[in-house]
Amino acid sequence: MGPDLARVLAGVLPVLMLIALGMVLRRFKVLDDSTVAGLKRLIVSVALPALLFTTFLNTKFAPEHGWVIAIVFGVCLGLLGLGYVFAKLTGGSTYAPFLFTGFELGMVGFALFTAVYGTGQLPALGVLALGHEVFIWFVFVSLLRAVAHTQQSWTRTLRELITSPVIIAILLGLALNAAGLSELVSSGPLGAAVQETLKYLAAVIVPLVLLIVGYGTKLSWPGVRAALPLVATRLAIVVPLSMALGVWVFSGLLGLPVIYQHALFTLMVLPPPYIVPLFMPAERAKDQTYANNVLSLYSLVSVVIFLTYVVLTA
Repeated sequence: MGPDLARVLAGVLPVLMLIALGMVLRRFKVLDDSTVAGLKRLIVSVALPALLFTTFLNTKFAPEHGWVIAIVFGVCLGLLGLGYVFAKLTGGSTYAPFLFTGFELGMVGFALFTAVYGTGQLPALGVLALGHEVFIWFVFVSLLRAVAHTQQSWTRTLRELITSPVIIAILLGLALNAAGLSELVSSGPLGAAVQETLKYLAAVIVPLVLLIVGYGTKLSWPGVRAALPLVATRLAIVVPLSMALGVWVFSGLLGLPVIYQHALFTLMVLPPPYIVPLFMPAERAKDQTYANNVLSLYSLVSVVIFLTYVVLTA
């Protein structure tokens, strides 16, 4: 076994083991729904903001990154349009378009990417995340609320955006970076202590998220059969699209390092946002079941595709 393959397997196998452990912990009732819900809040409110603040504080931005952000936003918008076409052709759920676009970066993407490529490469995924978050907050959530008949004003959407711990961490990291204060923030005993604390907090993301993914893998054959058309169709689009954009646009036209290809592939094979079922009214139980089946199947398949990609591109 060559050193490159051995290194990749050393990064891939722990991912599989942690997912399997999450399934085992569910089987033996070590984890339950309330515990997992608490872990998710810990990740989204504390660990993920710590990781993103550090990432954006140290990211070196270049003019071509503006194109990257615009491309990601455009891809998300295009997939939403295709989702409406898919729903019309199949006569599927009203919520199918929202399962056809968007990517679960917070709960899955950053953990997978970090587990294989390391925290030092996170700025590449962070740049892509900017375009994605703008789409999610200003387009995706607004349309999702409209379908659920819970429309709200742009001012409320903006307020939710700027009070989100994740967004605050991103904006604060970007602001300090733009002001040239990244080195100052990290200097001295206090700065070093803060940086080390943030590293400790960020370190819990990978194991916790993968345990949660394993815990959430609850599939039945009827559920798989209902979810498979959307999952297969979306993956058949995003996998070749991500590879084409990565090679021809990111590396070819923009001249970005190869890690941006890996970051784009990681982003685009991720499952739809886990927040979709949260916006569904209680009376839409059938839609909730469908969405949960899609998310469960997609999460499992996307991890397999991601790990296969990592091995093949070692």
